Amino acid sequence: MAMKALLVESDSIDQEASVKQALLSQGLDVMTIADPLLASSVAKAEWPNLVVANTCGGLSDVGEMCLDLDGTRLDFPRLIVWDDAAHSRFPADAYLSFPFTPRQLSYRIKKAIGTQADRFVRAGDVCLDRLKRSVRRSDIVSHVRPKEMQLLGLLMEHSGEILSRSKIMKEVWETEYLGDTRTLEVHIHWLRRKVEETHHRPRRIITVRGEGYFFQAIDEGGASAE
Repeated sequence: MAMKALLVESDSIDQEASVKQALLSQGLDVMTIADPLLASSVAKAEWPNLVVANTCGGLSDVGEMCLDLDGTRLDFPRLIVWDDAAHSRFPADAYLSFPFTPRQLSYRIKKAIGTQADRFVRAGDVCLDRLKRSVRRSDIVSHVRPKEMQLLGLLMEHSGEILSRSKIMKEVWETEYLGDTRTLEVHIHWLRRKVEETHHRPRRIITVRGEGYFFQAIDEGGASAE
């Protein structure tokens, strides 16, 4: 699944100075907003892998945007694109001067994201944050324990695929012993309380009797995304 980028750039920017197409060409799923003061609220709602501030074209309030993003304490990686060296004073994980080549952009994206490349797992309306050990369904955020995180990540990474109990036990608990799978069942129960509207009528974490479990992606409108 493509990584998600939140692009903040002026809506009056010249097309030549916009970086949206350049980001799309890097395989990113790009959301664009024009008001820097909305960046923190959008980031908290969408959990982007990267926040890109394009200061070309007179983007204002960049400093306040950075402070607001810091205030979320969610540590979203930040890339600032600038055509004026003065903009390099704003705190970011990477900087990129305009104009730039695709190779330079790719390098700066990797530098900004760093070790967070595998931070998020997304499937339908559920997003798992491995860094903060949290899961979000729509606008509901819940903390997950380490084994819950491993189990949910495994199911989401194989969305739509039935995973046997033996595979799950081996991957998450590093055992091939299947004499007692109550631990797995308890963790499934805990996760359903966090990602389902009604945990006893699950629509996302599905039991297949005699086989195992699978994760069914549900889109924001409530329909299956498979």
